[in-house]
Amino acid sequence: MEYELPKKALEALSQGDRNEAIEQVRLERNISREEARELVASFILAQPSQYRRMKDSQSETQWGLMRWLILFQAIAVAIGYFLFFRDQW
Repeated sequence: MEYELPKKALEALSQGDRNEAIEQVRLERNISREEARELVASFILAQPSQYRRMKDSQSETQWGLMRWLILFQAIAVAIGYFLFFRDQW
């Protein structure tokens, strides 16, 4: 089985975007989405370092989003506390 991927697909994988890599392989090779998904999965499994980099970038992205959600929640609680309990001060 061939493990060479198009340049755009490799760039997408290096950024941790597996779906974009699958789409690039599908467009460049004119194959079905399932075949492209299997090809990208085979490439990732054949190169464990690529898989580690992809997992690291995904976890950073999810944690970054979680930080913003926590910050937003804290601000919302502070504003709510101020609006509802300001008369008690």
